[in-house]
Amino acid sequence: MRTDRILIVNLTRLGDLLQTSPTVEGLRARHPGASITLVAEKSFADVCEAIPGVDEVYRMDLDHLGRLLLAGGDGLVRAHHAVRETVEELRARRFDLALNFSSSRMSAVLLGLLRIPDVRGWSMTPDGFRAIRHPWARLFATQCLNRRLACFNLVDCYRGVAGCLDEPGPRRLRYTVADAARRSVAATLHEASNGDADGNGARPLVALQLGASRAIRRWPVESFRALTRSLVEQRVRVVLIGGAGERELADAVCAAGGDASSIVDLCGRTSIAELAALLERCALLVSGDTGPLHMAAAVGTPVLGLFFGPALPLDTGPYGVDHVVLQATPPCAPCDHEVLCLDPFCRGMIRPELVARVALARLRGDFAAIEEAARGLAGVVVHRTGFDADGLLECRPLGASGVRREDALRRAYRAVWLVRLEGRPLPPPDGAARLDAAPFATLAPVAEVGVELSRRLCGALGAVPDVGALERLGREVEALDRTIAEHGRVHPDAAPLAQSFAFDKEALPERDLGVLAEELARLYGELATSARRMVHLLGGGTPRREEDVADLRQ
Repeated sequence: MRTDRILIVNLTRLGDLLQTSPTVEGLRARHPGASITLVAEKSFADVCEAIPGVDEVYRMDLDHLGRLLLAGGDGLVRAHHAVRETVEELRARRFDLALNFSSSRMSAVLLGLLRIPDVRGWSMTPDGFRAIRHPWARLFATQCLNRRLACFNLVDCYRGVAGCLDEPGPRRLRYTVADAARRSVAATLHEASNGDADGNGARPLVALQLGASRAIRRWPVESFRALTRSLVEQRVRVVLIGGAGERELADAVCAAGGDASSIVDLCGRTSIAELAALLERCALLVSGDTGPLHMAAAVGTPVLGLFFGPALPLDTGPYGVDHVVLQATPPCAPCDHEVLCLDPFCRGMIRPELVARVALARLRGDFAAIEEAARGLAGVVVHRTGFDADGLLECRPLGASGVRREDALRRAYRAVWLVRLEGRPLPPPDGAARLDAAPFATLAPVAEVGVELSRRLCGALGAVPDVGALERLGREVEALDRTIAEHGRVHPDAAPLAQSFAFDKEALPERDLGVLAEELARLYGELATSARRMVHLLGGGTPRREEDVADLRQ
């Protein structure tokens, strides 16, 4: 089937939109003649205009729609008309393929209304139930609920949903910097620094992103002040970036001292295009998990990420080669995105003297010095980004004396998902990390019971269905599914397998009961096989049954 018109829906923020760019490039390579439309929220849609390969940006004013709904009365009628107009406009484009990268109910309803033949990601069934279409989208949803063991970067999940993982891939985000923005930024820096305009001369230019979407994601202003002082003492020029809401933070950092040419405050003074041009001129950006971090990666500027709270380097870290991320690792990390922490002490675990040391080494391209700085750290892990043999982003811990338990679990899960979703060969066990595989060893036979129950369901259907047997077997299947879900709650290491199974079962199509029973047997079988593969990869020994060994070799 030809794919001539592609729709991408991403109603999120700046960073998520930029992280869509490798998928756009992959789709362009896979479907060279197709037209690609990107639906974005109006406030962040401008960034989409500079993503290479996008033919049309469709803006949705969600704030306006929200105000109409909250107003009630006539506002509800106007909101209905606005939604109907959007649906009619998008339907008229007759898309062949739609990728919904927004997990909101509203975006799912929108995709359910558009009647597009191939929808991947979040959608809605005709009877109003959620449908997460495509295995990679369901894996992404699983990662969101089990973030401690997330094993793929968001960008690669997007590429998986689009079916582009076999494409060569850009190995970085993409954004086209406008010449007008470059001229504007050059003039601004020249004026602010009395002629010492950029980092190409005697002093490198380092950008500091001060703010974040939430306080728990923001490094303390006192730490930024200490970092600024250390950088200026080493003849580094610092430029402060952020929105207008970070003006007070910028004033506090500027009090760190230095002459007018050492610290340039541009918070709230750049457009998105000018921010890109500014970051392009910088030798390094120091930032938390923010949109500007991804903008720097998109324009080719090295990133030093400061990750704490809910932020995870592999999950949403900078996509590209040789970025560095410092991750605070208290026992409670990573916290949930919605958590309200009364004492976010993890922000202070990343000390400014460590950040300054790593930043100066990264400016020199001295990864040996960064490795040395990473040795013996307590509560902080230093990561270096790169790509594995499959072209997927990886974050390699530096200076580690051994393999961390969670890293070993992530690697095992990564291998299992790639075998299952992409047909990759299963690697040998990691001899450096032997973990307790009991949660997986006990899950496999439970799932095998499901295979047998599903086969008995097929038999009970027969030419003349045995209604009593079907009802009894249905109750047994429901009880078994509760057991699998409870196993995931009791054994967090196995939770991703249990959650993935639940999402996959939820996505089973409404078909003939015989076909449904066969599909159910397949899902239980996949769960059992995945659990046995985890046992194998974690050094728990090879499976006893000869057919299991043969299956693992596939």
